Parts: sequence; structure tokens; C-alpha cells
Amino acid sequence: MTPDDVAALIGDLLDSDEIAGFDSFFDVGGTSMTALTLISEIQRLSGASLSLIEIVRNPTPDGIARLITQRRTREGTAPARA
Repeated sequence: MTPDDVAALIGDLLDSDEIAGFDSFFDVGGTSMTALTLISEIQRLSGASLSLIEIVRNPTPDGIARLITQRRTREGTAPARA
């Protein structure tokens, strides 16, 4: 997933079209509960399993996309097919 993909996913979850790559998920209205939904959607769409603490430490679309790339490379996972 690209940072733009992650930003779009966050925007969908938070009902916002104004999410940029540098915006913190929590500063734009995300909560720990919506972060769990975000984690679930990321796993469904990309196959990458992230933890809540990783989202807390890397709350921007740029940071989350980087985590997904690292995790998928390390786990050897491929994106889920729709």
C-alpha cells in the first residue's frame, strides 16, 4: 500500500477527504478503536499484520505505508485479492 492508499483508507474510516501523508491518524480524529479497524482493513487489503503500538508510534500515512512495506517484505506476504 502506498501512503496515498493509507491516507484514503484513513479518510474512509474517519469520513474525511482531507488526509495528507504527514497527518497523524490521531490528530485528525482517529481513536484506539478506529485504529483497530484500520489495522484490520490493512491486513485484509495488504496481508500485513500491524499492531496498535506500531500505529501509535507511526501514526501518519507515510509511516504506516512504510511499516506495511517492511512487514510484507519480512513476512513475504502478498496483497489480498479482491
